[in-house]
Amino acid sequence: MKDIKGVLAATAVFFTDKGLEAARLEAEVLLAHVLGTDRLHLYLMPDRPLDPEEIRKYKEVIRLRLMGTPTAYITGKKAFLKWEFKVTPEVLVPRPETELLVEKAVEAVNQRMAASACAGKERGACDLLDLGTGSGAVAVALAHYLPECRIDAVDISPAAVAVAMENARSLGMEERITFYIGDLFSALPAEKKYLGIVSNPPYIPSNAWPALPKEVQAEPRVALDGGEDGLEVIKAILRRAGEYLAPGGFVALEHGDDQHLLVAEIARREGFSHVCTYKDLAGRSRVTVLSRENR
Repeated sequence: MKDIKGVLAATAVFFTDKGLEAARLEAEVLLAHVLGTDRLHLYLMPDRPLDPEEIRKYKEVIRLRLMGTPTAYITGKKAFLKWEFKVTPEVLVPRPETELLVEKAVEAVNQRMAASACAGKERGACDLLDLGTGSGAVAVALAHYLPECRIDAVDISPAAVAVAMENARSLGMEERITFYIGDLFSALPAEKKYLGIVSNPPYIPSNAWPALPKEVQAEPRVALDGGEDGLEVIKAILRRAGEYLAPGGFVALEHGDDQHLLVAEIARREGFSHVCTYKDLAGRSRVTVLSRENR
């Protein structure tokens, strides 16, 4: 009879031979999913035998993974910051680099709130816009870390908005987030003004799509493909952002690590004179915060 310890060891070796990164972690996540438990409990009961049905289910999820199905689509969930979000093939899988986007957006809001307080100004409304919300991970995180703010979240995909609404509801942020279905700003009331516009837009060049890993190609192309140069959606956001920003407002964008200079150039053409780019833990330039006033 095969036990948890032996099955995990064999699967980790198998995944490594197949070229999967983080092979042991993937083996653990998938087995925990099959057994209806978490990874910690795998180590608390390493000698527990697996019955034939559990072995069959585990082999099936391994097959799906090797076909290129993202692990998050198999398990139906993905950790982001301190929460687990429901994910389906209709939404982009939340990634660690997007945590940097949330962090810098929260910093930008807090800096503006502090500056207003120091100037003796009455604190205005704190409305934020999440463009391309997908699973709702960014919107939910902003709502949690900035309890004084209200969040509007937009996505072009009705299926994605349905997932995001479910996540907001399950994580207790349903009353703080308003969801819209549409293409970027087109879904919004014209009179809306935001302290910050936050987005993880599509930024992969179209001609790079065929060379992407199978698991990336399994995600919604509309959430990844940024057009010929990868910057078409970013250009569209910056072209109209000024119409929707309150005085002193900012735009925070995630982008490819080789795109920060181009993003800054586009931003300056659109009147954003203050541009600051931030690096992730791997030292890659991944997030840029832009404003027309020095805050």
